[in-house]
Amino acid sequence: MKVDRMIEELTAVLQAQQARAREIAALPGASLLKRPTPDAWNVLEVFEHLNLSSGVYVRGLEEVFARKAASHRPNNDFTPGVLGDWFTTGLEPKPGGVIKWRMRTMKMFDPARNAGASLESITRFIDLCSRLLVLLEKARTTDLNKLRVTSSLGPIIRFKAGDAFRFPVAHQRRHFLQIERLLAMD
Repeated sequence: MKVDRMIEELTAVLQAQQARAREIAALPGASLLKRPTPDAWNVLEVFEHLNLSSGVYVRGLEEVFARKAASHRPNNDFTPGVLGDWFTTGLEPKPGGVIKWRMRTMKMFDPARNAGASLESITRFIDLCSRLLVLLEKARTTDLNKLRVTSSLGPIIRFKAGDAFRFPVAHQRRHFLQIERLLAMD
C-alpha cells in the first residue's frame, strides 16, 4: 500500500473522530454516564479505554520516531506485517458497522480497573489523536517497514510502524460505533 494514501485515510478518520469527540464533550453529563446494563461501559469509559489502549501505540511510535526514524530513508511503499494486518483487519468494523471479531478487554485496558473515567477522558482522547496526526506527518520522512513498535500484548509481538498506526485507528473506529449506540439510547 502507498504510505501517502494510508496517511491521508488515517488522517481523515482521526480528524473526524476528534471533531465528533468535541461534539460529544458538549453533551449533557447524563448522556455520557448512561449504561445499557449495570456492568457495561458508559461513553466516558469507552473514551478512557481508547486512551489506555491507543496510548500504548502513540507512546511506542513517539519513542521509535525520536530514536530511529531519521536513520531510514523515506519509502512510500508499506507492506503490512502478517500479525499487524491480521489484528487490524480483525478489529476493523465491516460494512454497515458489523463487528465480526469480539474480544475481551485485557485488565490493563479496563477503565474501571485503572483511573476510571471523567470528562477529561474525552479531552485526553482528542490530544491522543493530535499526537497521532503529528506522527503521521513525520511518517512521510521515514520507512514504516523498518521501524518496529511493541504491541499492546507486550514485547512478544512487535508491529511494523505502519501497522502501529493502522491498528489503534481500527480499534477506535470500532469503539466509536459503541459510543454512537450508547448515545442513541436517549
